[in-house]
Amino acid sequence: MQTTSFFFRVGSRFAAMMLLAALLVSTGCFDKKPTPPPADSSSPGSATGKGATTVAPNVKKMEPQAAPKTEEAPKAEEKKADAPKEGAFQLKTSNPYGKIAAEAVPMAPVADLVAQADDYLEKLGGTLKDLDGTSDYKKDADAVVRDANGLALVALALGMSAEENKYKKAAPGIITAAAALGKVEKLDAAQKAYADLKAAFESTGDPASLGWTKVASLGPVMKAVPNLDSTIKRLSNTEKKLKKNADRVNAALAGVAAIAQGSMANAAETNKPAAEAEWKKECIAFRDAAIAANAAVHGCVDGKNDYAAFEAAYLALDATCKSCHVIFNPDQK
Repeated sequence: MQTTSFFFRVGSRFAAMMLLAALLVSTGCFDKKPTPPPADSSSPGSATGKGATTVAPNVKKMEPQAAPKTEEAPKAEEKKADAPKEGAFQLKTSNPYGKIAAEAVPMAPVADLVAQADDYLEKLGGTLKDLDGTSDYKKDADAVVRDANGLALVALALGMSAEENKYKKAAPGIITAAAALGKVEKLDAAQKAYADLKAAFESTGDPASLGWTKVASLGPVMKAVPNLDSTIKRLSNTEKKLKKNADRVNAALAGVAAIAQGSMANAAETNKPAAEAEWKKECIAFRDAAIAANAAVHGCVDGKNDYAAFEAAYLALDATCKSCHVIFNPDQK
């Protein structure tokens, strides 16, 4: 009886222990790892400060990432040319007068342009002598302003010419000095500016710094055109006079062509500043007509064409000028 009671007690305890173990295994208590102590707030990289509530970070599984792409250097052919080709022009640039770019420009012979530059220099000197003693230079200096602006464009054509010429390297200095002379408002300043202009004709500069950008004011050069035209008509209204004065007529026609070409950059000074393409088209037509008239004079002198060919070329030039004025009314203030 006692033996039975002992085994009953031992069996009951064993059963109770087995039941407890089963409960612990079923709840996963044996698999749990001890919780690590909270991070020290004073250690580097701690996410919480003293007294703050610790929040478990939302850590994402690290995925391998591709190396960042490096930008490829631009291909040589995609780069903009820093050194445009020799012997042509562009209309807009950040340089003072522009860089030579990629479009060739027809022009009258450089010998005629040189003759017109010399004529302008002589004329300016004579005008300033006539103005000596004037009490109101600014009011009386219209011819100086007109011819100084005309000279700037003739010098630009000489500097931009693909042909070597007497003033090709002097052109940058002539342009600067002519522009300065056209802006002074007192006689003594004008006389000093004219001395600088004469010196500029002997200067040496870099014609590669030039481009067909604005170097003159449109108002004065629009007055320079009829002034040159009056010289052409006066010296060529008969065949005899044309042949006698062919050099001067050709110089004036070369000057007209240079002014037409150089004025392309002055579209903003017309009554249609937004019509730059149309203004350029009219300037090209006028330039080409002046070049054709110049060639007709040379042909008449050389016996390659008759006087009637020159008359026809001059009438075409006159018609081109008039057609431009129908469309545009340049500001001549």
